[in-house]
Amino acid sequence: MSSTRTDAEGKPQLAARRSREWLVNLGVSVAAIAIFLAFCELVVFRFVWLASDVPSHDFKNGLVRYAPNQRGVWRVRDEIAAPYRINAQGWNSGLGDYRIERRPGIARIALVGDSYVEALQVPFNHSAGEDLAALLGTDAHPVEVYRFAISGAPMSQYLAMVEREVVAYKPDWIIVQIVDNDFDESFNFVPGTYTSSFLKLRVVDGRVVGEIPPKAWTATYLDWLRQSAITRFFFYRWQIRPQFLLRELLPQAKAASLYDRYANTGEIERALADPAGDAAVTNYTFGRLDDVARAAGARLLLAMDGDRAALYDQYDSPAKPLHELVARAAGARGIPLVDLDPVFAADWQAHHRRFNPHSDGHWNEYGHEVVAQALAAGLRGAGWR
Repeated sequence: MSSTRTDAEGKPQLAARRSREWLVNLGVSVAAIAIFLAFCELVVFRFVWLASDVPSHDFKNGLVRYAPNQRGVWRVRDEIAAPYRINAQGWNSGLGDYRIERRPGIARIALVGDSYVEALQVPFNHSAGEDLAALLGTDAHPVEVYRFAISGAPMSQYLAMVEREVVAYKPDWIIVQIVDNDFDESFNFVPGTYTSSFLKLRVVDGRVVGEIPPKAWTATYLDWLRQSAITRFFFYRWQIRPQFLLRELLPQAKAASLYDRYANTGEIERALADPAGDAAVTNYTFGRLDDVARAAGARLLLAMDGDRAALYDQYDSPAKPLHELVARAAGARGIPLVDLDPVFAADWQAHHRRFNPHSDGHWNEYGHEVVAQALAAGLRGAGWR
């Protein structure tokens, strides 16, 4: 009888002891992981294996931009380590702070775009903007090029940037750089850190029927997370993202089409999915940009990026319909256009030098030089000076 009672009393005690041991082991494991992560955050990715610096954002005058007066080094794998300088107005620039007032005898150009013009992948004073100023300017007639650009901005956001910010600086010329994903993202919302803070166009039955104002951007806990050294090391420097892991771990998930293999996860394919919508936003945006530029006493020049991957690997570019669309829309308004496709093709034939790093699709320093030369030629052909 007593033995049965002891056994009955022992089982709860044994279960309680095992629960305590499990909790202790769990606590030790959690503490070990926390210590390891803290060591990585505070030591490893700050002093040993350097994470990329990532500029924090701001929202001013209805535009998402960078918080003013930031400096850092943008890193991508072991191929890119480019210093950036965010000026007091929130833009990456080799000129420093922008001034509203014009200086006599100095021509001013505004260069508008997304991450290609933002150019975090090259030193802040070696982008197409600074190269263009050097090509056009002389000691007697200097030129200043102000860059207004933010990663992820679509064509509709360029319009907002020109209306809200660029015209205040009274430029002589406004150059708008267009890339393949600018079309559909002007009227479709895509996932992103601040894509809801971009101006969007409302398209119905192939017509633009209105504009969707940007939502004010405010920092959240995700922005704090973006600034952690661990995130900056894996997400930004080494580009370890869910789609990357999926492609690497699941061979059947790897893209089978040229679009997905060479155009940043199907951006061109997505852009071509709604030709009527693409045409509507292109014609609308080009017309509005031209009107705003003329009202501000400036002239407008458009530029369209080339499909460099198709050039390197020698296949027919799926982006050709977008280039044809841009040429038609620009021609209808009499807006000068620089198509970088033939520019890159001619330079590749002559020099066989890549225009972007292997680890990143954005222009490298040589790519920026080639783009600047093409823009300078386009401006001269359109009546520069």
